[in-house]
Amino acid sequence: MAPEDLARPPRYATRRNPDLPTRGGKVAVLAAEMGRALKPHQQYIADVATELNPPGSRLRYRYQLVVISLPRQTGKTTLLRPIFLERALSRPGTEAFMTAQHGKDAGKRWEQLVADIESSDAFGSFVKPPFGNVKRGNGDQQCLFPNGSYIAPFAPGPKSLHGYTPPIVLVDEAWAFTAEDGAGLMKAIRPAQITRADRQLFVISAAGEQTSEWWNALVQAGRGAVTDPHSKMAYFEWSMDEDLDPYDPGSWDFHPGLDGLITLDDLAEEAKPENNSHGDFLRGFMNVSTKVRDNTVLDLAKWDQRTRKADPEPPAPESMAWGYDVAVDRSSASVWAAWRDDDGTLQLKAVEHREGAAWLADFLAKVLDGEHPDYPAPGVLAADDGGPARNVTDELGRRGYDVEVLTGRDSSTAWTNLKAHLKDATFLHDASPALRAAIEVAAEKAAGDATALSRRHSLGPINPLIAAEVAAWYADRVDSTIPIY
Repeated sequence: MAPEDLARPPRYATRRNPDLPTRGGKVAVLAAEMGRALKPHQQYIADVATELNPPGSRLRYRYQLVVISLPRQTGKTTLLRPIFLERALSRPGTEAFMTAQHGKDAGKRWEQLVADIESSDAFGSFVKPPFGNVKRGNGDQQCLFPNGSYIAPFAPGPKSLHGYTPPIVLVDEAWAFTAEDGAGLMKAIRPAQITRADRQLFVISAAGEQTSEWWNALVQAGRGAVTDPHSKMAYFEWSMDEDLDPYDPGSWDFHPGLDGLITLDDLAEEAKPENNSHGDFLRGFMNVSTKVRDNTVLDLAKWDQRTRKADPEPPAPESMAWGYDVAVDRSSASVWAAWRDDDGTLQLKAVEHREGAAWLADFLAKVLDGEHPDYPAPGVLAADDGGPARNVTDELGRRGYDVEVLTGRDSSTAWTNLKAHLKDATFLHDASPALRAAIEVAAEKAAGDATALSRRHSLGPINPLIAAEVAAWYADRVDSTIPIY
């Protein structure tokens, strides 16, 4: 069968070589005996992933690395369990290992596999005395078979698997690994498998985010591998086209779980904002990588509720505070304004947000000199004392302009202040897309007993959010700060 012959074809998939034998049929029999017959996409993956090289080849399996990218509710574990069981039963003395983002997660995945085997009429007796055994001791979890094979979990890390030579290893939830984590994991797996002619590494996950460097690199390599007839990597991906609307049910037909595992109504429930954040739905159910965090630093639903219905009456320039900031990679720079209106409500408004940063110092100097046609000089100009914005602050200082600088404890207090405004619904904003995007990717860091925004840990530029935070802080301090002139 070719990938395009499936009712829900994969977006990317290594093609089946009909000239090579496969263990996919045996995997299918074991899956059925376990009470979970393989769905079409699972069968296709099993057929290709377990293709055998011709007799006399140095390596038993055609593919030593199998990477599977699937959305949630597609039976990932249902597929991998019979593959592991087939290896354990067909090759006496097989050491099969599995892991996930943490040791406890690996233990949970292993426990689920063992529960399936134990409850199976066909195989339950294999892992019970006197034929086999299941060890559940802390640090000594093993599912032992009568032929000396066993399946065990392991904690991910560079020192794992020392002393073992497993022919088959599974890494689940690979999106959770950074580049450093993934490199450390491979330092454990590759040496342990290097002497095995029947080695295979299975890596499986739904889409990740910006910090999922290891998984994202595997996805890119896998997409290229499907057109390389000599690649030793098999790759499979079912995902939504990024150009489609993820909330349009017409975009969901790609999801292989719709072949009897879930329904369109199930996906509609998961698409509701009270059930999944935008990023979680994209990654988990549409299998689309995103920079958006699952849990944003500010409640986006509440943020959207604080959008102004109409532009307010412009305040006197001297009552406004401006904040500016520059992205860590200098890809953009932002200027935000804040002030209190006649009712005492804090108002936030975007002044400028542009690509690059070279424009910022000249723009601010022109405003402060009263030479900008659209913007009079504000009462206070301020910046956070961090990131590339320091260079702009330094340049303005050398030109003779005074800039208020938010440092140390005040920076975390200003962030707490903005969060309090959102919690108490005491501010309004102009629905800037750039500011909302910054909130979606922002991360916090510890600052004593409080928190502050972290440029380094954020998933993208957060300069609009920092500029707005600074402006909001100084909006209540316009009269108490040093005049710019």
